[in-house]
Amino acid sequence: MTPRLPKILEHMAESRLGISCTVTAVEYFHATLKRVQFRGELGMETFVPGQEVKFRVSDDEYRHYTPTFFDLEKGIFDVLFYLQGNGPGSHWASTLEAGDTARMLRTGGKMRLATHNRYHFFFGDETSLGLFRCLKEAVHQKGHEYLGILELAEGSFGWPEKLDVSVDLVPRLHDERPAQEAIAYLNDLHGLLWKTWKKASFYLAGRAASIEAFREALVARGVSNDRISTHAYWSDGKKGQLINSRQ
Repeated sequence: MTPRLPKILEHMAESRLGISCTVTAVEYFHATLKRVQFRGELGMETFVPGQEVKFRVSDDEYRHYTPTFFDLEKGIFDVLFYLQGNGPGSHWASTLEAGDTARMLRTGGKMRLATHNRYHFFFGDETSLGLFRCLKEAVHQKGHEYLGILELAEGSFGWPEKLDVSVDLVPRLHDERPAQEAIAYLNDLHGLLWKTWKKASFYLAGRAASIEAFREALVARGVSNDRISTHAYWSDGKKGQLINSRQ
């Protein structure tokens, strides 16, 4: 469901809680994959990997995003936008250029790194890249380990490498068998390897149907539900999808 607020309430929230930010850098990894860096007086004591920020993208709509990078001391953060061109969030992000201003609101986020666990397993797609890039950096800082599987469209297979996210890649099949290639990969993990990774913390984000299928496969292989975090960013047939955005 697309989040909407009456214009007067949105303006009140922005005027009281919004942080003015300026676009300081724009980088295209692909025509539909754009990194935007923002700078502002963030007024935050801490940033937790997986935490989200929120921007107004039209008069009465907003979108949530997971920064891929956050530097509180310098007051800068990066957001990775997947520009599919079929919604207000995508349109707004596609127009951002250096020197533009926007007001950011801090918010929570469903995905937080399970810092008590040494092992972390990512599953998602193009819309999960920003989140996984952020979590991956936190994993490395703690000296932990991660594995990942991304199901991608054919033209997106080079994206993870450009973002320095080391994961295995499988094709995304738009049919009645979502995540089947990723599940086959999962089922190839066995013996001592699976004994170790079965106890990992699992982070599933992206296509709703694929998340559900992959979660069911994990549970069938003995992974407890309390080790699985999910965040659906998009569903088949719904318009207005954008990377790391609640639609």
